[in-house]
Amino acid sequence: MEGDGFTAETDAATYDKRDATVRAPGPVTFHHNRLSGSGMGMLYEKNADVLTILQQSDTRVVPDAAGNGAAHVTAGTTVFARLARDIRFDGGVRVTRGGQTITGRSGLAHLSMDEKRIEQLELHDHIRIDASTKTAGSIQSVTGSDVTLNYAADSEALERLAVEGDAVIRLAGGTTKTGRQISARSVDARLAPDGQPIALNAREDVELTLPAEDAQAARTVKSSLLAATGDPTDPARGLTQATFTGNVEYREKSQNVEREAHSARLDVGLKAGISAFDHASFSGGARFADRRITGSAASVNYDVDKGALELSGSEPGSPRPHVFNDQITVDATTVKVTLAGPVLDASGNVKSVLQPPRKSAAKDGTKLPSMLKQDQAVNITADRLGYDGDTSRATYQGNAYLWQSETSIKGDAIGIDDKSGDLSADGSVVTTTTIDQVDKDKKKERVRTMATADSFKYEDGLRQAAYRGKVHLTGGQGDLTAESVDLYLKSSGNELERAEASDRANGLVLREQGRKTVGSRMTFTSADDRYEVGGSPVTLTDQCGRVTSGRTLTFRKATDTIEVDGNQRVRTQTKNGEKCQVMTR
Repeated sequence: MEGDGFTAETDAATYDKRDATVRAPGPVTFHHNRLSGSGMGMLYEKNADVLTILQQSDTRVVPDAAGNGAAHVTAGTTVFARLARDIRFDGGVRVTRGGQTITGRSGLAHLSMDEKRIEQLELHDHIRIDASTKTAGSIQSVTGSDVTLNYAADSEALERLAVEGDAVIRLAGGTTKTGRQISARSVDARLAPDGQPIALNAREDVELTLPAEDAQAARTVKSSLLAATGDPTDPARGLTQATFTGNVEYREKSQNVEREAHSARLDVGLKAGISAFDHASFSGGARFADRRITGSAASVNYDVDKGALELSGSEPGSPRPHVFNDQITVDATTVKVTLAGPVLDASGNVKSVLQPPRKSAAKDGTKLPSMLKQDQAVNITADRLGYDGDTSRATYQGNAYLWQSETSIKGDAIGIDDKSGDLSADGSVVTTTTIDQVDKDKKKERVRTMATADSFKYEDGLRQAAYRGKVHLTGGQGDLTAESVDLYLKSSGNELERAEASDRANGLVLREQGRKTVGSRMTFTSADDRYEVGGSPVTLTDQCGRVTSGRTLTFRKATDTIEVDGNQRVRTQTKNGEKCQVMTR
């Protein structure tokens, strides 16, 4: 049977004029241009120009002169509708074409105007496509309920892929074990000649999976929508950027890393072959969590290779970047985080809280300075903060201010070391502390102590608070000015054991109980409430303006007695209604 270049052959056939149909029950072969095949049983509807192979259909397309377009199709039933230029496959179809193997329940091929090539192939019901490609980033396999394939006119290469219903697209990786995967309710992709997607859109239950490769952690991204594009000037690069929108969930996991992030939108840069992200930008209620630190901001930029984040922006519900862990909480205009550590660099109206040590603090070796309460948080504000989680050291710069209960410290810069418990301040330092001391009646009382200096340092191991440079200290021990003052606290951290001061250049000045003492060095011990002042000379001006001088001066508050050079003693008596000192030997 021949017609318009289409030929079918069979051993026996009948023609019924009533329906203009040829029927052949046995084996049949056919060919037309580059198309040929065979099967069992045939119907040919003359008026409609439709040929049906009833069973065991086997169809082949030979390549064109350029070697393109070869295909092999097997199916239960094949229907050639020549007027519509369609070929329908039913009863289970298998297509081998261009290094791809396609299987499904049924399919429909749309031919070109000259019927020499397949322009589009529609497949339905449990479709699977496997490709032999080895190019990283190109399509390796496809599964879904319905798939539409469009082929290029010039090379017959697959140029568009649309999958509906439980779509899963796997892309080749650098090795056979490192394929990437995109799943969604539906996926639509345009492809380069080598099979790499150069544009891709997915919707509903989108999930991108990048498995662990080399030193890279496994990554997954879930969202409602995905739009990915490539560089139109360099299609060989494949997809170069992608945008996920709607309930974005990002996860990253390896033996040493476990991170996650959530946002309304995620923009990522893609490395060659979708092997990894070179950067990721989360926006719209962005939140992230790492084993070491957690945070939120209107916008979070993630340098994937460096494991570094930058939090910025403002929006309702997230007015400023906010990061925290068990040790520190930080709010600022901008916060940069290196997750290993973690290391923080916060700037712009920084507000932070150092948390009190946990019960397990002894295990991780962190603590607050003992001069602070161990069961209360410490508040600190500054223009900028640098924090290193490995060393547990925080450095605040610019208008730094620390406070906790009755204790406060101001300075141009403040540093706190959670490992050693050391605390420091520099530049126009002002401190306010409350120290326990024993009065004349041996009763303990809380005494407020204020000091100003150029610098301040508290060393927890020594329980030493050191003030340096133009020191002015007022408290239970009197009013003291000197070049340096050292306060040594008892193990409790809130009770003074002794104080030392010196000023050899200008002389220290101590004012207490109406007296003024000038010397070059001073030691105060709380156990006996004793002051010892040395100098060349030491001068003491009493309440009456009388001046006593010597090389050393010792006086005790409890007995109100003074020794000068170890042999002169002074007792206090009332004269003319005022307290004055009279020397006795």
